Amino acid sequence: DPPIDPPTDPVDPPTDPITSDYEIDFAITNNWGSGYQGEGKITNNETRSLNGWTIEFEFSGNITQIWDAEIVSQNGDNYVIKNAGYNGTISAGQEVSFGFLGNGSTSDLPEVFKLNGVVIGSNTDADNPGDYGDDDHNGDGHNDDHGDDHNHDEDPIDPGDPPTGDFNYGEAVQKSLLFYEAQRSGPLPEDNRIEWRGDSAVNDGADVGVDLSGGYYDAGDHVKFGFPMASSMTMLSWGVVEYGDAYEQSGQLDEALEAIKWGTDYIIKAHITDNQGTVEFWGQVGNGFVDHSYWGPAEEMTMNRPSFKIDRQSPGSDLAGESAAALAAASIIFRESDSAYADLLLDNATQLFDFADQYRGKYSDAISNASSFYNSWSGYMDELSWSAAWLYKATGDTTYLDKAEQYYQGLNPSWTHNWDDKSYGAATLLAQATGKSEYKQDAEEWLDYWSDPSGGIQYTPGGLAWLDQWGSLRYSANTAFIAGVYSDTVNDHGDRYENFAKDQIDYILGDNPNNFSYMVGFGGDYALNPHHRSAHGGYNINDPNPNDNILYGALVGGPASAKDDDYIDVRSDYIRNEVALDYNAGLTGALVRLYDQFGGDPLTDSQLQSLPGISGAETIPFG
Repeated sequence: DPPIDPPTDPVDPPTDPITSDYEIDFAITNNWGSGYQGEGKITNNETRSLNGWTIEFEFSGNITQIWDAEIVSQNGDNYVIKNAGYNGTISAGQEVSFGFLGNGSTSDLPEVFKLNGVVIGSNTDADNPGDYGDDDHNGDGHNDDHGDDHNHDEDPIDPGDPPTGDFNYGEAVQKSLLFYEAQRSGPLPEDNRIEWRGDSAVNDGADVGVDLSGGYYDAGDHVKFGFPMASSMTMLSWGVVEYGDAYEQSGQLDEALEAIKWGTDYIIKAHITDNQGTVEFWGQVGNGFVDHSYWGPAEEMTMNRPSFKIDRQSPGSDLAGESAAALAAASIIFRESDSAYADLLLDNATQLFDFADQYRGKYSDAISNASSFYNSWSGYMDELSWSAAWLYKATGDTTYLDKAEQYYQGLNPSWTHNWDDKSYGAATLLAQATGKSEYKQDAEEWLDYWSDPSGGIQYTPGGLAWLDQWGSLRYSANTAFIAGVYSDTVNDHGDRYENFAKDQIDYILGDNPNNFSYMVGFGGDYALNPHHRSAHGGYNINDPNPNDNILYGALVGGPASAKDDDYIDVRSDYIRNEVALDYNAGLTGALVRLYDQFGGDPLTDSQLQSLPGISGAETIPFG
């Protein structure tokens, strides 16, 4: 797809009326008392195409969701909707339809009075609709057509967003967690909600006689890289540790716990022990080079999937330490609902930490295949400090706090918090635990640099704090999450960090010069072609047709330079369109924090199940 066009001057509709014959029909197709489902249809009986359509109508029913169209505005009973990005052109003799859901009972039909800004006589007789003549369908000044003619259901822009928040953060949390379901490997459970995913890689570990099925595929590929997987579980758990009440209020706590447990169950599987503790830990399944030569769905791959490990002879303190951190953090959030599982997590965490501490080494030296994909650039002292801090948080044992502080002294923080470097996360945890100025100073120097658009990190003109070309948005999201945590628990610096956290997440969700959402399936105009084999569903990465499946909630990489328009929605461009476990990990926590502040309703079960590719299965609750 071409780049998103930068804003231009809006094109006014022509002032001269045109001869036309359009039919706009509405019907209520299902009414169950407390809600209803409806359908709208536009038929072009003219002799030329209608290029873009906007309908204004009055309707006493409260529309809560719309698909194959977008809500532009709602004022009481007055609605304005426009075409989706792919169905703006209605050729002569053709028709398009859209659907909607609403609350409450209604027997009334919408009464249309304008098409493309021109008053018409009734809902079946459009006398003089304007024709914009280009793809600026709503007069917002930029091209709404990405050249996608596929039947792709758009998600609603909720007209009921909280007045002090810019987006429906509840829906964003919900969809961010859906992404993790799409990444699942192994035999899928009965409550799987992603219809286009099935069982895959069920024999992982057979080459070494260990059951390594399950866990998560890393990104758009099918390798299970243990290091970023564990890092993502730690970050997801941190979000629940800090904002568990908000998760519960949003109705997404069970889904968050399911996402984390899918990862921690796998970490426990990969952990082999004897009476002296950890013997080995299986840190990767799949050869990255072989895997990346295959483009196709996970369910159909046939290549060999070798298993790689660390052990006492070839250690990996960073991998073992991060896995310990993930299990320790998860033990905190499962303590109330499943104490036996929390104990199991903590037992494995302490063994992995002891192994990481006693047998020192970089995991990417032991698993050389990982070095070309997730090399441990920062070494392992950051993971030792980070995991010890989490064990202190989970146990209250000051032995771990002493180790966390001791190992922190050897760190040289740089870059930002990410799958490799946990220095700033460790500083934040230690600032929370001790209140000492050295940890506060390190954390605040980092956050000051990120939150200073005039003398710190590069900013795009539209307000994105930009660090690096490859997956720029994940760095902003991770930093935004910890900035919010630091602001809430240590020092808010006059709301500076809080405002930074909100601004970065809002940019991701669509508050940017392109009015474009970098979260797949969220908002009215979003990334359609993430670099993801299973979501594509095809076998040619350069296939010009759009992805078969919507990878709801996935955060794409974003702008490849400090320019807001340096993004193209092209599947083969992995710099800008890669998705990965760690991209969403900090984002999810940042979103639930904003939900805690500003609210926003997640989709109801019926609304969620009406999305293409999402089944009616519900997450099995804990407890």
